Amino acid sequence: MELSKVNTSGTLWYTKKFLVYYYYIFLSDNIVFRKDVTVIRKIFDEYIRSLPCEIHEEATNFFYSGYESADLRNFKFKMFNDFAGTKKFENINEKNDYYEMAKKYYFAFLMESGGQSGVKAYIKEKLYGNDFCFSQLDSTISEYYGTQKYNHSQIKNDYMAFLRNERQILFYYGFFHSKSSGSTDKEFSSLTPIGELALKSNFFELLAIWEHQKFKMISQPVTVDIQNISGQQIDYKNFKINLNPYLTILQWLSVKSQFSNDEYQYIISRLSEPISDIKIIDNLAADIEKISSKIHSFYRRADVATEDFQKELKKYLLGIRSDFNYDKKSNPLGLCKMSNSNVDVQNDEILKDLIGLYSILSDYKTIKYTELFENCQNEIRRQYKCSLENKRYLIDGKIKIEWDMYNIHTELPVLLSILIFIAQNITEQKFNINSIVSFAETLRTKMPNILNSLGLFAKQSLIKELKSLHNALESNNFENYLHIDRSRYDLSVEKYRFDSSIDLKTKIEYQSNLPTIIIDGIKKRNHSLIQLIRAYNNQNFACEKILNCECCGQQTFITFNDDSYLEYHHLIPFNVYDGPDHYLNIYALCPLCHRKLHYIKLNRKKELYNQISINNYIKKTIEERLVNLFHAKKLRSYQLEFLLSDYAITQNEYDNIINS
Repeated sequence: MELSKVNTSGTLWYTKKFLVYYYYIFLSDNIVFRKDVTVIRKIFDEYIRSLPCEIHEEATNFFYSGYESADLRNFKFKMFNDFAGTKKFENINEKNDYYEMAKKYYFAFLMESGGQSGVKAYIKEKLYGNDFCFSQLDSTISEYYGTQKYNHSQIKNDYMAFLRNERQILFYYGFFHSKSSGSTDKEFSSLTPIGELALKSNFFELLAIWEHQKFKMISQPVTVDIQNISGQQIDYKNFKINLNPYLTILQWLSVKSQFSNDEYQYIISRLSEPISDIKIIDNLAADIEKISSKIHSFYRRADVATEDFQKELKKYLLGIRSDFNYDKKSNPLGLCKMSNSNVDVQNDEILKDLIGLYSILSDYKTIKYTELFENCQNEIRRQYKCSLENKRYLIDGKIKIEWDMYNIHTELPVLLSILIFIAQNITEQKFNINSIVSFAETLRTKMPNILNSLGLFAKQSLIKELKSLHNALESNNFENYLHIDRSRYDLSVEKYRFDSSIDLKTKIEYQSNLPTIIIDGIKKRNHSLIQLIRAYNNQNFACEKILNCECCGQQTFITFNDDSYLEYHHLIPFNVYDGPDHYLNIYALCPLCHRKLHYIKLNRKKELYNQISINNYIKKTIEERLVNLFHAKKLRSYQLEFLLSDYAITQNEYDNIINS
């Protein structure tokens, strides 16, 4: 697993490099202009500058290739079009397949990954030739084998194994999203809020983000694929999710100071909750042979494949290991090391403090997401039941997308607490009520990108948030973080009453393309946009001042402000699903239809969405609006998946939108 190879990746250096190149090659436009190179260099340079000065040279050598054709700093750097080359194609499908594979090899070329031995090593050597382009790959493979028989397609795909492995890890941890695991080449994938944050992060910030994602993870998310259990004598009702698997690992490590790979595979990874009682832990460890024998009797590869459990463990330990070559003891969370057979504590004090913090935060996590976790557990039980009964299993789309939304968004008290913990270990200063101002300065200096993403731009706002978090951690009461601000706001259109229809439309389009503002960690709706849309609707679609609902088509009423009353609804919800504050995503609804869209039974929603497609003022169907938003790059994969699960669009419409 490339991500955690000690000699090639370093802590999170490899993850950072992988994510940046993955985004700019697969999720954004290809690297075809010098400005693209400049942007990527800026990201890498900021990450390098955040590291201790004594390892800048090593970090520079890691992020910038030794091959001039793959070195972003070199004027001979090969852009994608030069790498891909040109070729005649029989049809559009052949052309698409060619460039899809060219992207993968360009990615490997820039990452300097793959090519371990045999034909792969031969391909890798040729990739960095000054005259190489992807159209020569077939002849390169033929050169290696000569007259020998070989599977051409398999060889080309095997070279990219590292890409598939790491892509699934980043999907699993929420850095990008797609309908399944992001494993299919032509699947619509997009960077998530967590992924966007990681893309811009420096060394300390990426460390905090990785901890944040590990802490939020549960033992088996609803997207897990359970295989080969038919015929087993298992009571699926006994299945239970461990809500804090990372804390479980840390707790066991703290009590015993070390654990073996077998202990992790057969005991720790299967616990339903963290354990701190030394007697229970000792008894379980003593029974490991008995436990192992029982598990082997199930005859399931997933239970006994040591490599899979090692990969899982390495993902959890990434970010807290002190034995990576590139670290040079620069990681403030380096608390353990991993050998071929054991994990050992290296800094017991940091470990105990981290457990103390995560124990408090786990209560917040459990309280806030109790319903989601119960739904996930019941859904996985249903998957077990279907497998045991040899029935086809289809995941519940609503539960799946709810899990995805949990997985890809930041939790302000969790992320800020981790930032503070890192700052404590950088400065060797304790976080208390008297040190808040000092911590605010440290965070502003060391973690500016995350603070900006949380809307904590001003020093006073940050200090206020730190005081609130300090009180929450001290009292173990996170009540202030469990509620969403739903304060009322003025939607009067008086100031736009004399604007022309053309001016209103111009202002609406301008406001629709503004970025969402975040203040003190809370996203703010664009109230000016709603006011403008109301004014435009009143001018163009009202009959004797009264507007019709864009869902049921019925008239509403005139308010005391002499305006037609309607409520403005985001088709893709603004808060949970990051729906764009864009006029194409906003509908004017009567109160009843608005409440129905939020609370009616799921199987009744389709008829409401059909009405919206017919009765909306601008006479564009939901599909047509989404096509326009997709072309304007305002849509993400999880937003379309939500609409699919909510019956706003069909699978056929989903495909039409992303292929339009």
